[in-house]
Amino acid sequence: MPRRRPRLHIHLFILLAIPFTSAWALRTGGMSTWKRTTTVGPDAEVPGWFINLGITGARALIDENKPAQLVIKYVFKDTPAWGILKENDIIIGANGKDFVTPHKFGYGVGKFGYQGPMMDFGNALEASQARLFKTLSLKVLRDGEETMVKIKLPKKYGKYSKTYPYNCDKTDLILEETYAYLLEKQKEDGTWHGRPHIQAFATLALMASGKTEYMPAVKKAVKAMAEMTGSKLTLGGLDCWKYGMFGAALAEYYLLTGEEWVLPELQEINSWIEQAQAPNGGWGHRPHMEEGNGYGAIQVITMQCKMAWALMMRCGIKVDEKRYQAAHEFADKGTNSIGYVWYKDGGKNNPNYADMGRTGASAIAHYLSPVGGKPYQDFSKLNASCIGNNPDTFHDTHGAPLLGLAWTGLGALADADSFRKLMDHNRWYFSLSQCTDGTFYYQPNRDNNPQDYGADPRLSATAATSLILSVKFKKLQMTGADLVTRAVK
Repeated sequence: MPRRRPRLHIHLFILLAIPFTSAWALRTGGMSTWKRTTTVGPDAEVPGWFINLGITGARALIDENKPAQLVIKYVFKDTPAWGILKENDIIIGANGKDFVTPHKFGYGVGKFGYQGPMMDFGNALEASQARLFKTLSLKVLRDGEETMVKIKLPKKYGKYSKTYPYNCDKTDLILEETYAYLLEKQKEDGTWHGRPHIQAFATLALMASGKTEYMPAVKKAVKAMAEMTGSKLTLGGLDCWKYGMFGAALAEYYLLTGEEWVLPELQEINSWIEQAQAPNGGWGHRPHMEEGNGYGAIQVITMQCKMAWALMMRCGIKVDEKRYQAAHEFADKGTNSIGYVWYKDGGKNNPNYADMGRTGASAIAHYLSPVGGKPYQDFSKLNASCIGNNPDTFHDTHGAPLLGLAWTGLGALADADSFRKLMDHNRWYFSLSQCTDGTFYYQPNRDNNPQDYGADPRLSATAATSLILSVKFKKLQMTGADLVTRAVK
């Protein structure tokens, strides 16, 4: 079929190719996290990229010089914290416990994760929602004087269950609200946003719900993705991101519905991915022959393309075996003994770890593979165990952190114990990121990467969070459904 013109502009992952140094942190000064703004949604009224303090409605920052405190910088009108907290209030404790662990500024091994006032506040917030009267008590410094304030929280959510997202009333309510939000935000042409991961994750989240009433919206979305892809190799953009993610989404849709119109679209994407693959088996920001291809082939894009290929094979699409194996070999060269996947195809002898997004993508790609047998499944479980044993980087990843968040969450599913460890360690994060309107918010991160914040801080985070929590339904291949393999076409 001829290449069709895209119906919307795909925003570039430009910052993925910029080697940050001192900007890799929650910072003040010229590259301040706190000075960045967005023009989208209710957060457009907030004068900076601040930490969301859950359903209180307050936003705060952490001062580098006082890293065990939260400084209030904004409170949304008519929220629980409105009239209770004031700008420049300094929170130094919650629910009778002082904040004593400082936040570690910087980016790198030993600094990942958000231990400190963010985690302490999130844990206190979650504990307060389990109480009968849903009250959060805060110790505050106001104009130099110490005082206690109490915030009455909404009663409807309660606390996450011990097994969340499974068997959890709070998760069910959150998903009901996030699905409604995604449906409301979808445009008439079936898209949500020009950033490919937002489009893919919103589509996959609704599909993962298993609700038939959402399928018309899902079909519009996958039709839109089909319109934005073709078999003719396109140059001049960062389309390798798009083709991997959209290929996976279309394949999941076909495996769920069996609609025959999807197969030619998958054949086109298969052809494009094949042409764009580099001689070393990987994919970069752009097709390998295009000038300005950033850092060359990198793991996260390679694993997204391999994920798409694995799902395509389950749809009955014939994938080139040598190219498929080459993608695995590229991943293997970048994976160390604990299962951590480094940025490119080196690092096999580096025993450390960093952010887990590409490790999660590798776990998914190998778990879904209908070929490769036990070695591939062992590879997937090794990736997942790395996530479970090092759950602190879940929300603290490089480049597009919400993309890494979703792949990390789904990748951990390859080993049930690892998924449990990841979710148990990070329940505070979901409480801290939830907004009073039921959406979720893109928190500041050590990478200081504002792309999703500028694009839409609630749509991006809500789509990723909704997809992660939707694993409870086990409706998609990548969220735990019984694996399906159809006959090769």
